[in-house]
Amino acid sequence: MEEKKDKFRERKPLFALALSFLLTGLGQLYNGKPRKGILFFVASLTLPFLFFQLSVVGPNQILIVFLVLSSASDLGIFIWAARDAWKQAKRMEKNYKLKVYNRLYVYILLVIVLNLFTFGPIVNWQKICFFALPYRMQTGSMAPTILPGDWIMVDKRIDHASKNLGLKRGELVVFRYPRNKNMHFIKRIIGLPGDKIELRGMELCVNGKKWTAQGVPQLEGRGDENIEKGTIAFYEKGDSGTYGVFYLQGAARKDLSVSVPEGCCFVLGDNRDNSADSRHWGCVPLIDIVSKARLVYFSINPEGGVRWGRIGKLL
Repeated sequence: MEEKKDKFRERKPLFALALSFLLTGLGQLYNGKPRKGILFFVASLTLPFLFFQLSVVGPNQILIVFLVLSSASDLGIFIWAARDAWKQAKRMEKNYKLKVYNRLYVYILLVIVLNLFTFGPIVNWQKICFFALPYRMQTGSMAPTILPGDWIMVDKRIDHASKNLGLKRGELVVFRYPRNKNMHFIKRIIGLPGDKIELRGMELCVNGKKWTAQGVPQLEGRGDENIEKGTIAFYEKGDSGTYGVFYLQGAARKDLSVSVPEGCCFVLGDNRDNSADSRHWGCVPLIDIVSKARLVYFSINPEGGVRWGRIGKLL
């Protein structure tokens, strides 16, 4: 009788459900359906990933649709797998014969290893992501455009066959930091090879053309959380559209005049008095540009709470 107790166990629906919450497909393994569990796990990785990668292929409207599909498929597979494990456990006979993998230590090991594989440092997602790649903004150097806590989606497709990689003045790009190529920075392209950049106080000129437009007043009740106290906000207009920039009130500035060398670009942060950029460490080689910023797909305020209004903001 002792041997029989060791080999047969009742499947508990709530435990199957709990295992599914810890790892998609684990509830199926608990129920003796390893193939179905593997299918659920693989689908939970591949479908959302493929939708995310395809989001940058096409216009901005398609981008948002595919991002929604990525999130919906991720949540849908998670719920489907959990519900399936729970219902399957309820239907099973009480005298389920234990398999070799029906051990608590096996479940714990799978949760640790596969979650480390998915979310940990084991996989280099920068190499696996062939089109789109997520980044999290940690500093305020790109405010008011990108805020600390913003998760942005970037497009890795760079047209290396085109002149200047097909880049435009005013675009937001991710590049290898000139002083440490293992680090990635995000800034705005101001000048391309051969351009003359002039900074006089808070006024920016590119090739003799003034980019700085009228100042933005400190509006209250506008619902624009990007405008900070103690700053002066301006609009600038580049080749790729209009964007906002910050200057600190009363900050000392040096005028600058520079010609961009061949094969390089001149970049600035939008938070001009709080950004390390080409004014400090020089121009960025075009070959070091790795992607272009497309969209804020999620945003968490470092002080707490989700910034729902920023989700879906095009860059």
